[in-house]
Amino acid sequence: MVTTDWGRDTAPHPVSAGRTHRTELERDRLPEVRELVEFGWTLVPDSALWCFLPCLWPAPARTWVPDRSTVWVTETRTDATGRITDVRCVPMGEEERRREEAEVNALLAGAGVPPRPPGRVWLLRPVGDHAGVEAVVEHVLALARPRDLDHLCPGLVELWVDELRRASAAPDRRGGDGR
Repeated sequence: MVTTDWGRDTAPHPVSAGRTHRTELERDRLPEVRELVEFGWTLVPDSALWCFLPCLWPAPARTWVPDRSTVWVTETRTDATGRITDVRCVPMGEEERRREEAEVNALLAGAGVPPRPPGRVWLLRPVGDHAGVEAVVEHVLALARPRDLDHLCPGLVELWVDELRRASAAPDRRGGDGR
């Protein structure tokens, strides 16, 4: 079993202080997320190949802000012939958001990763000498492909743990102010 840690007891990044109200903005448009991206953080996409990374990522290179965002869904209505009669964007309901979160947590459980804490938008910084978070992801995915680890499973999680350990042990030659 891989040791994992979501940092449940950690405080959100200070850039989010005082920002508590729900907004109609999507995650990537939140001012606090945009500010952190300017300081070199990378927003973790909400996808199966990324959703577990904050749990494995070295604590000094991860942070989070409260999720005040709105998820928008497109509702399309058709008539009996299949012709579109109405299209509109509406906020995803809380029940649907909880159902999606439960699905993600079931996926995580199948890979041996504990459920993620709700209400967080995660951001990561590169580790080791990788130029960016995307470079770390590409490196690990290149190692995973020949092993047929193209989906979230215990083998992929273990590969990530091993590679993040290696990268964390490598000297960081990128510089930066560390905000």
